[in-house]
Amino acid sequence: MDLMQYVIIAALSASILWGFEDALSKKPVSRLGISPTTIIILVVGLLPFAIVAIMYPAPITFFAIAMSAVAGLFWGAGFMLIYKSVSTENVTSTYVINEILPAIIIIFGIIGLGERISVLNAVLIMVIFSGATVVMLDGNLRFNLRLLYAVLANVSWGLFWVLMIEVIHLYGSFAEPLLVARIVAAVAVIAFFAILSRHARHTHAKRCFPSLRSLYVPIFMAALIGIVDALGNDAFGFVSTTSFVAIGAGIIAISPIFVAMLGRLFYKDELKPLQWAGFGIMVMAAIVLSLF
Repeated sequence: MDLMQYVIIAALSASILWGFEDALSKKPVSRLGISPTTIIILVVGLLPFAIVAIMYPAPITFFAIAMSAVAGLFWGAGFMLIYKSVSTENVTSTYVINEILPAIIIIFGIIGLGERISVLNAVLIMVIFSGATVVMLDGNLRFNLRLLYAVLANVSWGLFWVLMIEVIHLYGSFAEPLLVARIVAAVAVIAFFAILSRHARHTHAKRCFPSLRSLYVPIFMAALIGIVDALGNDAFGFVSTTSFVAIGAGIIAISPIFVAMLGRLFYKDELKPLQWAGFGIMVMAAIVLSLF
């Protein structure tokens, strides 16, 4: 197989893995809360990154470590923001907004890496952002501001990948930069929630928590999400080592299709007709973008 075929396989794998991860996230967030779910996912997800880094060792410069660390802050913030949105909204409407992420990566691939863009590609990227706006409208044509967290999450993840792609291209490897970014993301999130919980203890009455036994399933699901998320990021990390970042980003844009199917299966998610229209527009634009 040539490099392009490997890129397509890796990007498609990332898309499927991330779609599965997104669809599962509602359960642990609902049962455990945003902070425990985020911490478990980020910490458990360190294992696959560490294994890949050990299997493919390479020296890393201080500059690459510093940039990866900054990227890790955006990575962790993205998790907290997306789970804030999914804690109140259904899975499908929250993760349809993820179409913004590949659009941001594609724009960077075009501008930052010198990849060419056609008029059609430019139009399709604008259609993706327009579709995201439509999805945020409710039945009364008012913006659902609770989905704004999902938008901010994808902007944060977009900035994460912009920095990581730059590091990976300069450094020539994805394993160590992703591991450093994940460590920083986990530490930053743990520190943030530790400070937040300390403040909450002084301002709120003591709450009753469910027994640990009743939390086994959501804890296991959060751990599984951490593994799946890491594998998806490693797959797209490989894509980022090539000059086909824009193409790979177009392929991962189909991820919300899997989320919509699994959301309907697991949670009986329903979207308003206008939201389905926006979803359809985004998906079709993303698929065409990946083909051209």
